[in-house]
Amino acid sequence: MMSTLEPKAGDTATLLQPYLGYRRIELIEKCRYKWRVRICESGKEIEVYEDEFEIDE
Repeated sequence: MMSTLEPKAGDTATLLQPYLGYRRIELIEKCRYKWRVRICESGKEIEVYEDEFEIDE
């Protein structure tokens, strides 16, 4: 089920498809069409589209 919450920097979210086995992310910054995020468990930063994650409630 898609979340209706508006994403904002500092939110934590869950990737719908794991990235190298990781799913939990923290939103850092919106960059045009993507979000720069930090993987909570590893600290690695990646870019993802809004439809690739759901905001944790």
